[in-house]
Amino acid sequence: MNRTLSLVALLAATSFAHAGAVNLLTNGGFESTLVSNGSWINTASIAGWTRTAGPGTGFEIRNNVAGAAQEGRNFIELDTNGNTTIAQSLSTLTAGTTYDLSFWYSPREGVAASSNGIDVFWNGLLLDSVTGLGARSGNVWSQYQYQVVAKAGTNVLSFAATGTSDGYGGGLDNVSLSVPEPGSLALTLAGLAVVALLPRRLRRSAEARRAAALASTLTRA
Repeated sequence: MNRTLSLVALLAATSFAHAGAVNLLTNGGFESTLVSNGSWINTASIAGWTRTAGPGTGFEIRNNVAGAAQEGRNFIELDTNGNTTIAQSLSTLTAGTTYDLSFWYSPREGVAASSNGIDVFWNGLLLDSVTGLGARSGNVWSQYQYQVVAKAGTNVLSFAATGTSDGYGGGLDNVSLSVPEPGSLALTLAGLAVVALLPRRLRRSAEARRAAALASTLTRA
């Protein structure tokens, strides 16, 4: 049993070691800008992200205003004084390589789905359109995940507010782009299979020892 527990601990450590994929985006959680608790700012550019289209003149970075962030302190809304598009360019990706893209979205509290939309684009191609009816109070975050393929040169990730351009829109947070790790899951599953078989093998070994001891007793008799 001690061997079983040791193997389980080893597999858990291996799994956790592979779980922390490196985020290739700059400022994916929008935490680089200092915003006081309970306040917000309107800006057209922050570390890693810039406004690329309007009619809005910028986007809001919020800290506990109309809901809390999904992680950290800050999250953003792209419809501050009109729908806005933001983007981040990446020039270090490997052409032809598949990457995991993930972000968290929440409709704004008390706002209709027709004003809460966000579109996500990869190299100008629409990946998805998300929206939803806002809760009575606070944010209700949902994660969206995709796989994207890098092209040669510069790759561009964009988010655009959609729907009614009225200063009220959905929230965006914890945006991540990382290299998939297909081997880690296979390793963990294979290890768990070994763990499942180990007690059976130990039982068989114990039964074999008992049978040998009984045979030895009968021989002496």
